[in-house]
Amino acid sequence: MVINLLQWAKRSLATALGDKKDIVKNWKIIKKLNDKANIELDRKHQQLLKENYHSVLKIIYSSDISNYDIWLDFGTLLGMYRDKGLIKHDQDMDFGIIIEDYNDFQEKENLLLCNGFKKTRELYYDNEIMEISYDYNGLNVDFIIYKRDGNCVKSVVVGYLLDALNRPCKFESSKYAIAFSGLKEQDVDGIKVKIPVNTHEYLEYQYEKDFLIPNKFYNWRDNPMYEKVDESLVEVKLLK
Repeated sequence: MVINLLQWAKRSLATALGDKKDIVKNWKIIKKLNDKANIELDRKHQQLLKENYHSVLKIIYSSDISNYDIWLDFGTLLGMYRDKGLIKHDQDMDFGIIIEDYNDFQEKENLLLCNGFKKTRELYYDNEIMEISYDYNGLNVDFIIYKRDGNCVKSVVVGYLLDALNRPCKFESSKYAIAFSGLKEQDVDGIKVKIPVNTHEYLEYQYEKDFLIPNKFYNWRDNPMYEKVDESLVEVKLLK
């Protein structure tokens, strides 16, 4: 409850201040409160990741969802490959997936929903679904949807903010492509998961050449892999 109130307070303050929020947020007392809210939120999310990481892997890879090309992606893949587990400051789980028929996926998705997953949002670009998010015991789990394009997979990352009424606003969108050589099995603490065959190269695309050096302040927007596209084609469906 405290975490939810902190989130609401931050959004409400930002909405109320409008263009003046960048000035006010640098006030000492406001900065202190904002830093405290961020620290508490981060700690909560990091603990949820530790508590639910293995359960999420087991559910996904023991269900018919595993018949799809579905692999550990972004921070979840980076943690497994570089840190041999979880990235200390990570707060959610990411999976890449190729879905040719969304109706078929939704039928198999019931296996997740019957095992504690709750769908929270769908992100679309130009009427095509790009990301599905779930809540599992409070942990955010993202499915990033890709299309094959020769020796690459491609998608569009969709970003947005929430106003004080929890409505999506200030959209952004960037397309990207990553070299992809197929998938292979990987054992993660006794659980058989899937990762890209070319994991090292794949992560170089996502986090650039120095990805083996931990960087808590990495900003994906600085990565030349991403190319901005028309944000007016973004659609955000919040489901809870």
